[in-house]
Amino acid sequence: MTATAALLPVLLLLLAFGHSVHGAECFPACHPQNGFCEDDNVCRCQPGWQGPLCDQCVTFPGCVNGLCVEPWQCICDDGWDGNLCDIDIRACASAPCANNGTCVNLDASHYECSCAPGFSGKDCQKKDGPCVINGSPCQHGGSCVDDEGRASHASCLCPPGFSGNFCEIVANSCTPNPCENQGICTDIGGDFRCRCPAGFVDKTCPICGRKRLPVPQPEHRILKVSMKELHKNTPLLSEGQAICFTILGVLTSLVVLGTMGIVFLNKCEAWLSNLRYNRMLRQKKNLLLHYNSGEDLAVNIIFPEKIDMTTFSKEAGEDDI
Repeated sequence: MTATAALLPVLLLLLAFGHSVHGAECFPACHPQNGFCEDDNVCRCQPGWQGPLCDQCVTFPGCVNGLCVEPWQCICDDGWDGNLCDIDIRACASAPCANNGTCVNLDASHYECSCAPGFSGKDCQKKDGPCVINGSPCQHGGSCVDDEGRASHASCLCPPGFSGNFCEIVANSCTPNPCENQGICTDIGGDFRCRCPAGFVDKTCPICGRKRLPVPQPEHRILKVSMKELHKNTPLLSEGQAICFTILGVLTSLVVLGTMGIVFLNKCEAWLSNLRYNRMLRQKKNLLLHYNSGEDLAVNIIFPEKIDMTTFSKEAGEDDI
């Protein structure tokens, strides 16, 4: 580009004096700035220009996929890059097509893969199995399945109401009978309907769908009112608690009476003992007073606290009297 800049003044001089030197006119006329006409009716182009009329610029030497507006330019086409437009940046440059697929550029960012036999998909990534190679054998709208091309043979995924290897068997939805409680089943093409006996509803006539008609029972309503009243006037003690408290009171009374009886018996026994003791003393005393033999009399008197032996004589008895 530096050499081009140095030659620019020379080129301008040639353009300025070209017509005056030669003075010939070409038909069709050459570009007035980019060339001049020779006597043989040929356009002679200025450096950097080309074409029959010298109206086409010359690209920079080595420019592969580019163009110019002015001489020595290299403006890259879509999908190319670099100083010489020799770097492919189109979609196929990344080799998106697998399994030996051929990539075709559509524009700068789009491509299309031409797949090798046995492969399909946008990038030829899908291996064609029996469903693609041989076509679907499934009937009645069944879906062909070959494990994404890895299966050795095709199988069918059947819609409701059909069965068999190829969905060729029309299934009866009433076999076995899905209706409960002796309901009558009707096949409606892939589904069923149950005609339920009296007292049963829902799709399969289940027990939980039994109809229960409300029957007015005034007795029950009166009973509910009375239960609410009893609930409002609930006693402080229940029947069981009242019985327990009654038994406890009786037992307590018996204990008190028993204790009082024991105390009374003890007191009574002491009183009777004193009474017998006093009576014995009187009898002994009378015996001594009426004894006239003049002999000594030995009398044993037993006291409650201690035991003593006392000998009474007639004379002593008389002194005491």
